[in-house]
Amino acid sequence: MTTTQLQNFLVLTETLNFRKASERIFIAQPALSRQIQVLEEELGFLLFDRSRKQIALTKSGIFFKTEVSKILNQLDQSIKKGVLINQGKAGEIKIGHASSAMHTVLPELLRYMETNLPDLKSSLVEGTNEMIFDKLNDNEVDFGFVPNAFIPDGLSSLSIYKENYLLILPEDHRLNTSNFKDLGDCKNEKWVLNPQPEGVGYMEEILKIIGNYGYSPKIVHRSPNTSTVLRMVSAGLGITMMGKSTLKGFSLDLKSIELSDLPYQLDMKLVWKTERENELESYLNFLKNYLKI
Repeated sequence: MTTTQLQNFLVLTETLNFRKASERIFIAQPALSRQIQVLEEELGFLLFDRSRKQIALTKSGIFFKTEVSKILNQLDQSIKKGVLINQGKAGEIKIGHASSAMHTVLPELLRYMETNLPDLKSSLVEGTNEMIFDKLNDNEVDFGFVPNAFIPDGLSSLSIYKENYLLILPEDHRLNTSNFKDLGDCKNEKWVLNPQPEGVGYMEEILKIIGNYGYSPKIVHRSPNTSTVLRMVSAGLGITMMGKSTLKGFSLDLKSIELSDLPYQLDMKLVWKTERENELESYLNFLKNYLKI
């Protein structure tokens, strides 16, 4: 049986008249009659009682009509959703992200998806660059948002935005915008920083920047979570250095000094597994268009 046969069967159940049904679907009456006959032979039961002047559905026909209506409606919805998925407008997109991305690109992206792409669901995993790379390679996430990453072999990336770094201090710290000269002023300070997995990039660059001033920072606490780091700084446990957008959404006892004279900036990247590029093309195109990259 074909979907055309089933659709024509439903038209006939509405009219209960072969002539009227034939006119509605633009085929000859004998052709429609033959279609229904072939369908009944294939099913092994009669759909219509033809013993009266006006045909009527049999009990089996009534049941079959209900089920076919459900099936064709589901098929129609599946086709529509398939088109949306092909356009990157439906399905599920799994995103791994560094915590800093939640202060910049992700909230607006998720808001846009919720408003304009209600059929496109998102699943988020927060973690370090290293963890996100592992999940990309294991196909546990589709895309990653990572800062200052050294992109491993097998992954592709695009830069989303760059921003200056901030030196972030407790509110009552001796340094401020009027007496701060450069990071050399922080040589004797305690630092609260992220962990440093080798070859990932984020902490390597920060340590490189500080090292250019002739010292290695005295790191007293480490945490991969932005909120935790900032709360430790607010508690007076040390100072830290993060991207300019980091402080968005926080109301803590902190102050910051923008390091606008540095030759380095935080570079947020969109990352995906290279061998999945064709599979993810529709979603990748959507992200590129939205992010204007």
